[in-house]
Amino acid sequence: MMTSSRVSRLGVGVVVFGVLLLTIAIPQGINAPSNIQSIFLSPKFWPTVIAFALVFLGTMLVVQQLVNRSLDNNDVNGDGSKTDVAKIEQGSPAGWMRLALMASLMVGLVWAIPLFGMVWASMICFVAFAVIVRTPRRYTSLIVAILLPLFLYGFFNHVAGVAVPQGEFLRLP
Repeated sequence: MMTSSRVSRLGVGVVVFGVLLLTIAIPQGINAPSNIQSIFLSPKFWPTVIAFALVFLGTMLVVQQLVNRSLDNNDVNGDGSKTDVAKIEQGSPAGWMRLALMASLMVGLVWAIPLFGMVWASMICFVAFAVIVRTPRRYTSLIVAILLPLFLYGFFNHVAGVAVPQGEFLRLP
């Protein structure tokens, strides 16, 4: 678990990163044609939404830590005792293993997209993610792993007219 000062610094860092995305990276790095009929189809739309979400969530982290600091002066645990930061467990080997598996899963997804296509690779990646995080809702995760990429493919390919990468082995209509 992180100390409150580290969480505050993380929040400030997320806010700064979001502002840099909004002011420099998105306007300079993403080209959007001027003849786009809907703002939702613009290449700048979703990066801008994500950048605003980062600014909002970073601000919420900082505000939460400021509120917690004012409460720390009174009563932290509800029983008058204070939480000892030294007693908080830093990281377990199983947690680091899951982190390494997630990193390899991301790299595997990038390599699998040209072979299987984005839809099939996303399905496989979602199922693997559910296994790595040991989700208690296995059947729900399996259903979402199958239906969500198919619905997104249907929307982007057939409604929005955006080509979704197809694989070499199996192609969707």
